[in-house]
Amino acid sequence: MGREDSTEAIEIARTRHEMFPVVTIADGADHNGLTTDFHKRWWRQLDEGWPEHLREIYNEAFTRELMAAKVAVVELSFDGASGQWSNIGVVDLERWEPTFPFDPADTGWVKQDARSRVGWRRRSALRKLFTRKQAPPPAD
Repeated sequence: MGREDSTEAIEIARTRHEMFPVVTIADGADHNGLTTDFHKRWWRQLDEGWPEHLREIYNEAFTRELMAAKVAVVELSFDGASGQWSNIGVVDLERWEPTFPFDPADTGWVKQDARSRVGWRRRSALRKLFTRKQAPPPAD
């Protein structure tokens, strides 16, 4: 199931990233809000009370497939008058880069406060050219 759902999530990350890097694939505030397979299974595992090890296996398979395709999972945490909830989104790492320390090999799952100033920016070859540190001139 994780592999099947990751295919849809990768497609969503690559096709719906015009303005914003994080594309929501599961809404933690609205049970029937989105129609993605991940959203349906995410709520299903909560509703049916899947055992923790089964949830971990599903999430690990889902995340592994996304990381192989250079797509990260972002868990956005919200805090409002009605309580706390999370939305799950995806980011195409070939188009967007994090503005915070992030090692995709370590984990493909990023937890982020929705109000955080830390986020994502478009990848740019020019930025890499101009931000390289030059070696100091040799001392005479």
